[in-house]
Amino acid sequence: MTRPANIRSTDAIDDFREAIYRFEVRAQNALDTLSAEMRRALDWLEYDCPADWKKQTKRAEDNVHQAKLDLERCLAFPVADERPVCRDQRAALKKAQTRLNYCREQSHCVQRWNRQMQHEQFEFSGRLGQLQRLLEADLPAARAKLQSIVRRLDEYQIERPPTDAGVRPVVSGPSAPGQATPVAPEEPGAKRERSDRHAEDV
Repeated sequence: MTRPANIRSTDAIDDFREAIYRFEVRAQNALDTLSAEMRRALDWLEYDCPADWKKQTKRAEDNVHQAKLDLERCLAFPVADERPVCRDQRAALKKAQTRLNYCREQSHCVQRWNRQMQHEQFEFSGRLGQLQRLLEADLPAARAKLQSIVRRLDEYQIERPPTDAGVRPVVSGPSAPGQATPVAPEEPGAKRERSDRHAEDV
């Protein structure tokens, strides 16, 4: 069974439709910002980080190679018929090797992070797919429906019958010559009440 709408203000419907539009714009801007940040993070892990650690790994390999040459050169020249200790060269080689191991480890970490980020990006897109469809289809359809409702209400206000249709007209003023003055019909029971008063007078 249908119930009356009981709409008291079309302005409220217009305000609600505008609020939906403002929410749609803000939500779409937020999604665009999140997507841009996600894309920037992916590019950083996929291109910038691997390229940077590749350069640092190559530099560390060169430093290890140079440290080995310096150590061999130091060991090749004994002092007083004794094998030199070459503490500084050994320390430099150990430091260079530690740096090389660190760079290689970071390169592997970047590859692992990139795979995880790709998975998270896929999950992110899936979770926001419903909201994206809401912004692109459902909310515009809702705004169009509300606009149609307001238009129908405006047409109804123009075409609706007058509210005083049930009130009997009252005719006043002189009638034309030779024409009886119109008299409004009596209420039911008025004639009977007048007859009762006449009987009491008698």
